[in-house]
Amino acid sequence: MANERQTDRLRVQLDHAQQLAGETEQRIAEARTILRSSLRRNMDVCKDLNEQVLEAEKDAEFLTDRLRKLTMELVVEEEKARRFRKELVKMQGIEVCYTDRILSVFLPALIPHRKTTYTDYLYKPLCYALQDWKKTRKTQGEEVPFFESGTVCFLHAYDQGRPSSRIRDHDNIEEKQVLDLIRDFFLKSDRGDYLDTYHETVLAESDWTKIFLMNKEAFPHWITARR
Repeated sequence: MANERQTDRLRVQLDHAQQLAGETEQRIAEARTILRSSLRRNMDVCKDLNEQVLEAEKDAEFLTDRLRKLTMELVVEEEKARRFRKELVKMQGIEVCYTDRILSVFLPALIPHRKTTYTDYLYKPLCYALQDWKKTRKTQGEEVPFFESGTVCFLHAYDQGRPSSRIRDHDNIEEKQVLDLIRDFFLKSDRGDYLDTYHETVLAESDWTKIFLMNKEAFPHWITARR
């Protein structure tokens, strides 16, 4: 009976994944049709194209998350699961470093808008990255930083080749989930009297985010060095 329930659950998940894949393919096809029509009419790429691409992106993110969950359910061997997590982190391009008592995390993407409904595509790989980095440091006998109180600095880089209208207000950036992850691994608390936050926006060759965690007393020197 248990095997039948598991089989049914896996079948439902595969059906859902196939449906999402079909919807993604359909939206991409519709976007191509809109683009061809715009070119024939010698018109600018219209709002409809943007909406189709955005919807295709959402479907693709949901599909990715569905397949990740399915993979983790099927991979019962811890070593295989660990390798999968490491490969996922590598594919995402997430990097974690600890130098001069400052923890830094590089994300090759912008942190989502606070109204974005789906964010697991970024936060789950980030969780895996921090988890594996901490475990590796412990295994190798290296220091794992822990901060009684600290300052988290967000450096948001926007592709300078794209419209400046993409640049968001700092209070529209969904930082809570990042802070929750950092707290779980490296902080005593992310309460206001334990943790300060700082945001800065720069232009660069591509979109990315860097996050720095340090003791509060290190922040003045860090910001002065940046200036």
